[in-house]
Amino acid sequence: MNTTKNIKRKIPKILLIVGVILMLFLLFQKSLTAFAEKFTSTSDPVAIQTPTIFVPGTNGTVNRFNGLIKALDSKADVLKVTVATDGTVSSKGKLTSTAEHPIIVIAFEDSSDETLPVQGKWYQLALHYIQEKYSFETYNYLGHSNGGLVITSYLEEFQQTGDPELVKLITLGTPYNDTSKKYNEAVTSFTQLKETSDLLKGYLTNLENIPDTIEMLNIAGEVDDTASDNTVPVQSVFSGRYIYQDQVAEYQEVLIEGENTSHSELVENQKVVQLLKDFFW
Repeated sequence: MNTTKNIKRKIPKILLIVGVILMLFLLFQKSLTAFAEKFTSTSDPVAIQTPTIFVPGTNGTVNRFNGLIKALDSKADVLKVTVATDGTVSSKGKLTSTAEHPIIVIAFEDSSDETLPVQGKWYQLALHYIQEKYSFETYNYLGHSNGGLVITSYLEEFQQTGDPELVKLITLGTPYNDTSKKYNEAVTSFTQLKETSDLLKGYLTNLENIPDTIEMLNIAGEVDDTASDNTVPVQSVFSGRYIYQDQVAEYQEVLIEGENTSHSELVENQKVVQLLKDFFW
């Protein structure tokens, strides 16, 4: 008799415990579903207006152009993308469909001269990553220093069907014919090179792959009548004509003289900033 009474007393407690467990399970399942919905992207890429992509030179990071971006448009939407040496891609920031001049900065975990041959491939991986998040058919490009070689390598060797189309291109202080005096004379005007470097010879091999629709502006800096920006000779920068001049729709060369014309300063030179605004936007 006592045993039966004890069982009857325990049944409500058991039912209560089961109910609590069931409720906790349902709450956990609901939270898990909400978490998955939050972090799993099921929406289409965000459509944006033609972005301008910036790529820095040797050892440049995604923060290399902070001053330039502030000078161009302090309120611009900016996406910063980094490609690791194993090809994985990560990003910070976001772009919106309403941004008039969205900016994307692409940098490499290792942007040393030694990795230059593969940086064009890394750039393509970055483009693919970006297009999974944002939809755009055309873009502009600014390459500072080796950043100009990155786009050249990409266009000649790594561009893929389905990649967005490069419309306007600016290369700034790019050493197309290397930086050595062995190859370059101290001149700003010339009809032939002192000597063609192995670097330039490589880019002359596949230049026919460069799209003929691109409009290009090739900018060099000169410090105190030295025919150099203290790092890259003007002749090396303007050697880009041998790659692009007869290949693209439009090719221009501009020499920047005066203040803030050293290699690193060119990125925020006021004349350069104005050229970028006029040419891109």
